[in-house]
Order: sequence, then C-alpha cells, then structure tokens
Amino acid sequence: MTENGVSWRHAAGVGGIVLVLSFVALKLVSTRGNTLPHNSWFALIAIVLLTVAVLAGGWEVRAYLRGQSTRPPSPQKARRALVAAQACVLAGAALAGWFAGYALVEAGRLEASSAFSGMVQAIVLFVASVGAVAVGLVVQAWCRIPEDKDDDKPPGGGSVHA
Repeated sequence: MTENGVSWRHAAGVGGIVLVLSFVALKLVSTRGNTLPHNSWFALIAIVLLTVAVLAGGWEVRAYLRGQSTRPPSPQKARRALVAAQACVLAGAALAGWFAGYALVEAGRLEASSAFSGMVQAIVLFVASVGAVAVGLVVQAWCRIPEDKDDDKPPGGGSVHA
C-alpha cells in the first residue's frame, strides 16, 4: 500500500497472481480427470451485497466532506469505511483473478457439456468482482481528507516567524 492507499496497480498485481495460480491449479485438476469445483450464483449475490455495503458505508463520509451533511461521521465509522473499501479492492481483485482463471480453463474444455455454462457463470462473477474493485477504489477516494488550505507555506518558501 502507498501513502494514498490501495491503488489499481495493487489490485492488478493481486488479480494477476491469483489468475496465474488458479489457472495452473485448475488446469492440473481438469487434466487429471477430476471435476472442477462448482461456482455458485450465491457468490454473485454475496459480492453485490458486500459491494453495496461498502458503497453505503462510504456515502456518509463523502456527504460530509462535500458539505452535503453537517453531521460529521464518527472517526470509527470513517476508518471502517476506508478499511472496508481497501479490503473490497483487494478481495475483489483476488476473486476476479480466480474467476478469470476458472473461465480460461473452462474455455479450453468447451467440448464438455457443463463447460460453457461454467465459463459464462465465471465471466459474470469476474465482472461483479471487477465492479467490487472499482467501488472500493471510489469509496477509498471518498474517504481521502482534502488538504487544509490554512497549512500552506508562505510565499517564497521561508519559515513563518511570529
């Protein structure tokens, strides 16, 4: 993580590593004649609900920082919103890598009767996971406190003398 939090580069790195690892593992499983683990549409519901929860958690912080609310969120709520957003980015990236790897393995075995539906399901879950990454990055940006204009250095870069 950087000073500015989790970036899309972190998400891409996590997603890429999980993609490679899941593809290799699932390819080994399928080439040995074993069935692949089944994805569930319940996973889609869980990803969407968690993404909506992160979005709702960050909305209060956003509203306050934009001046749309006069009631400040508690520091604990703001911290939870930020941490949830960052977790959403990293978890979404890991899930996106898993589902992309799964879809690629299924694409290579389309002669199997269940491969096409498994691939479509993995693609839908991949898209939802990428959506979770995007929402996490947006909510993290909402939680960024703007720089205080009063703390600027005086012109010329000199120090302030009282």
